[in-house]
Amino acid sequence: MSRYAYIPELYDVRFQSPETNRQSDEYFSATIEGERKHFNIHDYATLYEIPWLYDVALYHALVCRTPTEMSDAIARVWSSDNVDPADFRVLELGAGSGVFGHELRHTLTVGHLEAIDICPEARMAAERDRPGLYDKYYVDDLTNLRPETSEAFRDVKFNVVSVASATGWGNHIPVEGFQKGFELLSSEGWFIFHVKPNDPDPECIELCEWIDELIASGRLKQHYRGSHFHRQSSNGSDIFYDVIIGQKT
Repeated sequence: MSRYAYIPELYDVRFQSPETNRQSDEYFSATIEGERKHFNIHDYATLYEIPWLYDVALYHALVCRTPTEMSDAIARVWSSDNVDPADFRVLELGAGSGVFGHELRHTLTVGHLEAIDICPEARMAAERDRPGLYDKYYVDDLTNLRPETSEAFRDVKFNVVSVASATGWGNHIPVEGFQKGFELLSSEGWFIFHVKPNDPDPECIELCEWIDELIASGRLKQHYRGSHFHRQSSNGSDIFYDVIIGQKT
């Protein structure tokens, strides 16, 4: 059985043929309470207001497999290093509605899990569709954290900072946000990153350069890097991202 079987198949989602190759220019229609409506796949605030809509569109219609692909890669690395996930205090960046958090909690069985997203509708969706998943869920801007959020994060002393899919295309976390996440990570903590290589998008290029510099400078010891299926484009082509797992030195 698919690990996404718990996501209900609702709304009769149908994607349109994209007019450009940009992932941010993908649109679909869905039947909501008997009415056919149209959406952009990255209009998160609108999608999260409707129960499960984003998850149905992404994980069923576009066959996204990033959360399970990342979870399996992480499990292999942690198993080889003989670590106990129950000891981990995890901060998930750009957590959205919680599908990767579901993997962290239920497949990897991490002990403590907190989340941050800039979109208040994301926290609303996570609490509505996956109640009790996160120990805490903050709505804040990683590039300009409120003092009370910064203080709370420092108190936790996260030994895992993770991100899945919240990268690139001008509508996700910028490099400055990921740098802040890395700063919040304790020494020898695990940094888990997801980025699309060889992409013309300027933000993707900047993110790749940033993570490569972290590794080359020795600030991040890379344990694993591999190409993994992300999802299908609405034109039917397969999209792959690199999963990077390392420890802060």
